Amino acid sequence: MRNIDNDVSYGKKHEKICMKYLNKHKIFGGNFTSTDVIDKFHNFDMNNGLIFVEHKKRPDLYFNKMYYDSLYFDKVKYTKYLELSKKNPEAEFYIIWTCEDGRFYWKFQPQFNDKDEAQFYETIQYHQDRGKGYPQDTPMINVFREEIKKLC
Repeated sequence: MRNIDNDVSYGKKHEKICMKYLNKHKIFGGNFTSTDVIDKFHNFDMNNGLIFVEHKKRPDLYFNKMYYDSLYFDKVKYTKYLELSKKNPEAEFYIIWTCEDGRFYWKFQPQFNDKDEAQFYETIQYHQDRGKGYPQDTPMINVFREEIKKLC
C-alpha cells in the first residue's frame, strides 16, 4: 500500500519548484501563489488571480519517448474547472506535467473542439488508495498527447 503522506510531501515539494519556475520566467504572467493558503484541499495547486494551475510530477516518464497515448489527472479537477469557469469566464486553467525531459501543459477546454475532435477521454483508475485508508475507484481525464504542448 502506498504511503499517502510521502506522496503528498513529494507533490508539494514539486509544486513549489514548478511555481518558482513559472514566477521566475513570468510564464502565464507569473506572480503565482499556492492555493494552500485559501484551502489545503483546493483542486488547483496555484493561481495568480485569473490563472489556475494544477501540477503533476511524473518521475521516470519521458514525454517524448512514451508509448502512451495520453497523460492523465483526476476528473474532479476538470469538474472544478467547469464550475469556476462559469463563475468567472475570464479565468484560465492549466495542468502542467513535469516529466524527465521537461515540462508539458494543457489548457483546460471542452472535451470536443469546433471540428468535433476529442481533446481527451475519460477512464476509471481502479482500487487506488486516495488517502482515505481504503481502495477506491477514481474517474480520470486522459489528455491526448497531441493536445499537450511543451512549456519551454
